[in-house]
Amino acid sequence: QTDDAVPTDGQPQTQPSENTENKSQPKRLHVSNIPFRFRDPDLRQMFGQFGKILDVEIIFNERGSKGFGFVTFENSADADRAREKLHGTVVEGRKIE
Repeated sequence: QTDDAVPTDGQPQTQPSENTENKSQPKRLHVSNIPFRFRDPDLRQMFGQFGKILDVEIIFNERGSKGFGFVTFENSADADRAREKLHGTVVEGRKIE
């Protein structure tokens, strides 16, 4: 039966609060100004202290690293904490954003 989906009091159905629901959703951070010598394991090590990482990707062209990449956290609360702690830190003379 689908009676559960039909409001019985005439009020529209409301979804659970997005703030609490989204905290457990994966979140992808764009990380710029990383050292050119960095590879995926370096980025994973730098961000891994904040939570479980699903994916790490550094963007390259034919000349090497372009100095930016992406880190995907399993849960967005961990991603937010990593961004708070690492944004603006200097790694090998480069200010991470």
